[in-house]
Amino acid sequence: MQRNILHINIVNFYTSVAQALTPKLRSYPVGVATVGSQRRMLLDVSSVAREAGLYRGMLLDTARRKCADLVVLDPIPCAYSRAHRALVGEAAHFSPRVETAGPGHLFVDLTGTSRLFGRSIDVAERFRREIRSKFNLDNATGLGTNKLVSKVATRVIKPAGLCTVMAGCEESFMAPLPLRLLPGVDFKVIQQLYQFNLRYINEIQKIAQEELLQVVGRAAVDICRYSRGIDDVPVRELKLPEPCIEERIVLPEQTNDDTTIQRELLSLVVSAGMHLRKAGLAGRILKLVLTYYDGSQATRTANLQVPLNGDLSLFERFNTMLAAIHTRRIRLSTIEIKIKELSYPYGQLDLFENSAKEDELMGVMDRVRNKFGKDILRFGGVPGRL
Repeated sequence: MQRNILHINIVNFYTSVAQALTPKLRSYPVGVATVGSQRRMLLDVSSVAREAGLYRGMLLDTARRKCADLVVLDPIPCAYSRAHRALVGEAAHFSPRVETAGPGHLFVDLTGTSRLFGRSIDVAERFRREIRSKFNLDNATGLGTNKLVSKVATRVIKPAGLCTVMAGCEESFMAPLPLRLLPGVDFKVIQQLYQFNLRYINEIQKIAQEELLQVVGRAAVDICRYSRGIDDVPVRELKLPEPCIEERIVLPEQTNDDTTIQRELLSLVVSAGMHLRKAGLAGRILKLVLTYYDGSQATRTANLQVPLNGDLSLFERFNTMLAAIHTRRIRLSTIEIKIKELSYPYGQLDLFENSAKEDELMGVMDRVRNKFGKDILRFGGVPGRL
């Protein structure tokens, strides 16, 4: 059955919610800025503010000098949460498969619903209008045969409107678009392609994957698929949580000793790596959570260019995150790691000269552990200090 995937994008979600609550703000440049810091930064800007040259991440002092009539708002998380839940509730009327992709972003799987609600394109237009009338939120709506194409469609049509990509037209739809519209590709990789004077997706479509591997490494696998509008990832059911690997340890003795903390982190990574490889998966998003003796927490998230499942590769990334957030000398009580956005691996990054060595090593270690128990093999110390 042909898939019909709808993507809803509330552009500039934070400022859009603020303008929905206070409609008179629509004619002003509006920015939502961080609080509790001397160097405040813009978290979101309205379309009017963007036209004035403001952007997310700009320092507030710089923004005010550039746009004197900027209206600065503090974040209102409770309002954002209510608005997002309301959107999910509306989408659930059309399909049980509704997946959130960040605040104000929804994927809705309309496959097989035509007997109930009519053609998917009519449902998309109806849903778009209902969001505008019920919640006073302008939105960009994309309809395609997969999540990738429908998401790109909203980027083409934003800040508002409906863009439909017919089945079989995915590659031709993607062809004339600039590379920066490709979702799921690290901007550093895009910059690498810019250095070779590659600016548009149709230029990538003409390059063989083997040649692209020489330029951007194994990220070429995703880029070749995405540039042709190929994406087989399903929309998750509303009631199902995002699949992830979680490992957590409560330290038997609270400590701030770096070697002890790294050793415990390594044990979590090894356990998570075994679960990933057993399922034949790799993770692209890593999250580290430290809980201190006084109850406070420190959190760090990393988005990887290439999904990983090797213990050494994963530990290298988690250890870098640990160094960035473990800055207090208060003792730690709990360490937790999460590995999300699971997908099929296509090779590790070159931690070794030949990345295949790590794959081979992990495979041998897993076979021994499965036969004799997971504690039969352990690292003799913390990688990097061996």
